[in-house]
Amino acid sequence: MKIVMDKQTTEKIEQVRESKILNKQQQGSSGISYKTIGTTLQALSVQLDKGETVYSDAGKMSWMTQNIEMETKSRGLVKVFSRIITGETLFVNHFTCTDGTGIVTFSTERAGKIIPVDLEKNKPAIIFQRGSFLCAENNVDLSIALTKKLSAGFFGGKGLILQKVSGTGRAHLMSDGEAVMYELEKDQEILVDNGNLVAYEETIDYDIQTVNGGIKNWIFGGEGIFLAVLRGPGKVWLQTRKFSLTSIYQSQYNKSSNGGLIQNPIGCIISIIITFVMLTFIILGITLTL
Repeated sequence: MKIVMDKQTTEKIEQVRESKILNKQQQGSSGISYKTIGTTLQALSVQLDKGETVYSDAGKMSWMTQNIEMETKSRGLVKVFSRIITGETLFVNHFTCTDGTGIVTFSTERAGKIIPVDLEKNKPAIIFQRGSFLCAENNVDLSIALTKKLSAGFFGGKGLILQKVSGTGRAHLMSDGEAVMYELEKDQEILVDNGNLVAYEETIDYDIQTVNGGIKNWIFGGEGIFLAVLRGPGKVWLQTRKFSLTSIYQSQYNKSSNGGLIQNPIGCIISIIITFVMLTFIILGITLTL
């Protein structure tokens, strides 16, 4: 059987064949260079010169050149404990260029956008939903952050424990669907469905409030009972596809880069316990409200 392709398809195939691995203009330049690949199911290509390092969650690497060395680290007992709580993989992978210039590419199964965030010592840290971390430069610290208000933690849909990046350098987060960033002025507020909230700067006041209109709107409105209240000053990153904590917990069972084995079984157990606790408080909150 003979397959006939039109000229446009042929040109696209040739264009893919002629793609260059390295960006020669960025070789030897100051700092790490990045290139986002794709539109919907995106990947991030990171070009490293000798001695430069980035790290990511286990299972995020897609391809790399032979001069990139991977080393799996725990980043200390405190970091391991925090990763157990957040349901992430127990270890992170560090990728270092050992000679010349090379690339390492990270990707995810999510249909969404990769969000770059630049961090400096005089800038606020970025707090984000669990499961959204892709990779970061070696001087960026990845840790946990507790919601400042218990009501937001119990009823906000994000849980009491979030993740945080701080330090100096660039980190990349992942959104579900398209992403947008708003910079709120002091005391400026925006109401957001918690499933659409990706990240916010540490200066943002994050709280919740009930949907206006009473029980009728809660039951038949389809927007749930609580909305997130984000008050400036600071930046807020939102996503167009709603995301819930259950997606993180289910991924611990359904997704793995090791033949279907659970990457973080302890995290799974803790996540299930947290889920039951959150559901209990939500039911109590609805009962008290009624």
